[in-house]
Amino acid sequence: MSPFSDPWLLDSLGILLMAVGSAGLVAVFISTPLRPPVKRSVGVICAAMAIGGGLLMVRAEILRDADRDLDPAQLADLAKAMSQFPNIRFEVFTAYPDNETRFLASKVVEAVKAGTGAMPPVGEVPPSPQKGVVLVLRDREADLGRAVAATISRAFMAARVAVITDDEAALDDRTVRIMIGEKP
Repeated sequence: MSPFSDPWLLDSLGILLMAVGSAGLVAVFISTPLRPPVKRSVGVICAAMAIGGGLLMVRAEILRDADRDLDPAQLADLAKAMSQFPNIRFEVFTAYPDNETRFLASKVVEAVKAGTGAMPPVGEVPPSPQKGVVLVLRDREADLGRAVAATISRAFMAARVAVITDDEAALDDRTVRIMIGEKP
């Protein structure tokens, strides 16, 4: 993954460039000892830094607003990760009522069907305070829970989908509930 695809990094770099560029422009207009060609070149460099910072911040916002999607290769990787656990029963739930969440849930259902050969139970749950995809297991600290969570989480994260794990004592040992929530 390229460091220039991380919205936080782009946003931070954009703020830094805007601040330094703007401060440089103010300093150029205040200073008098610089010769005109030097003053002009420093002014152009500072203006370019400020504009570049603004453009980086716009790019970060575009990345944040992008829909979570799984292309065919990522879908195959997720299905392969799920196929490593043939005795696990997967459930897919949406926890946020928008089209992007439902679309991602349908892609996850496809991956479960391709990986396990079985149609997972699908449903909706009330919105949760957790954002992103939540893998709910009975005990995520058990050996099986760690293995399942690590393998499936890696596949989601490779597809740039935020994922966390959570425990639910009501589930049996062989059930993994995938809750797809609001985009973080």
